[in-house]
Amino acid sequence: MTRKMKDSGVEWIGEIPEEWSINKTKHYFSYKKVIVGNEVDNYDRLALTLNGVIKRGKDDSEGLQPEKFEGYQILNKNELVFKLIDLENIKTSRVGLSKFDGIVSPAYIILTNKSENNKIFYYYFMSMYYRNIFNKLGGDGVRSSLGNKDLLNIPIVAIDEDEQIKIANYLDNKVANIDQTIEKEKQVIEKLKEYKQSVITEAVTKGLNPNVPMKDSGVEWIGEIPEEWLLPNLSKCADIGSGGTPNRNILEYWNNGEIPWMSSGEVNNEYIVDTKEKITQYAIDNSNAKLLPQNTIMLGLIGQGKTKGKVAILDIECACNQNLAYLICNSKILNYKYLFYCFKSMYNYLRGLVGESQAGIYLPLVKALKIPLPKIEEQSRIICYLDKKCSTIDKLISNKEKVIEKLTEYKKSLIYECVTGKREVQ
Repeated sequence: MTRKMKDSGVEWIGEIPEEWSINKTKHYFSYKKVIVGNEVDNYDRLALTLNGVIKRGKDDSEGLQPEKFEGYQILNKNELVFKLIDLENIKTSRVGLSKFDGIVSPAYIILTNKSENNKIFYYYFMSMYYRNIFNKLGGDGVRSSLGNKDLLNIPIVAIDEDEQIKIANYLDNKVANIDQTIEKEKQVIEKLKEYKQSVITEAVTKGLNPNVPMKDSGVEWIGEIPEEWLLPNLSKCADIGSGGTPNRNILEYWNNGEIPWMSSGEVNNEYIVDTKEKITQYAIDNSNAKLLPQNTIMLGLIGQGKTKGKVAILDIECACNQNLAYLICNSKILNYKYLFYCFKSMYNYLRGLVGESQAGIYLPLVKALKIPLPKIEEQSRIICYLDKKCSTIDKLISNKEKVIEKLTEYKKSLIYECVTGKREVQ
């Protein structure tokens, strides 16, 4: 028999079963803020992440690190925790249900009650998070936020306790299965990426003919190379330098600019066809910015994330900032696309030379890099081989990413339909 539905009166909830009702969050929860103070050594540090509430070492330097933790607040097991600041950032965690006793940032909001069955409320608030409802409620201002009073007044679906438990158990099972499948797909993607890296490295260090005589290169990331190949410093094969940022206080450098100007983060795009910012010809003529030709290789010099050591190809004429190195190849001896693949191969080696800290890759290091160099005709054959091979692998990765995307969307819609009664749980 079809379930009878009624309008909830709340836009983001929509219709709910006729026997359900709408209440305020404060009907079920109260706001809690207990500062840990001198008891700090008795508690683990907790953090709200995209993977839920996790334990985090007090000496963990990731993200913002307080000088001391006495000002942190106590979060107990089975309590809900929210991070409702900077709501315009849609890629951060917002909701968690703690499995532990510990301490969290004083910027978080903690809701507590005496029930041991808060999972349904966690799923309800997660549904709001997935659908960006918190962001919409916070308004359009910069660094918008919601406070504990806002949270306690949010409408919530009122369901009897037996049905709460039934829905929560159903979602626990379904969500766990979906997450396991997503994790398996992610593992396949990582294996494909590792395989792609090995294919590139094999081609640019060993060539395509497995039967040629080899010699030791004396370089860690290269190993043996074909006997006929050269091993010059990169500075012998390319013009190498770094960009510059025109003075932002000089409006003539930026206003109505039409010349692409690349920032370091854009190196992750691999093929640069446009840039977010533009500068003027006046900036090229009068500042430290330099207009670079098409097919220039761009190398990320700094960044604690993945940017440092990343490489891209300019498909356009472009300038860049000082956090990028440019390499203009001598086309008679070095094909730019072959150098692109060489940098792909040496990514981990290059980052290892300066460590994973904020220390940058400096230009003398880039200029001194040894590069395995076959004749230009063989470079072309290697490029052709790698273009085809990498394209095939990239398609497999893309297909897996689409599967993950569909599973993620299914999980979001499943949670929403269950916590609002649109899908009846038997």
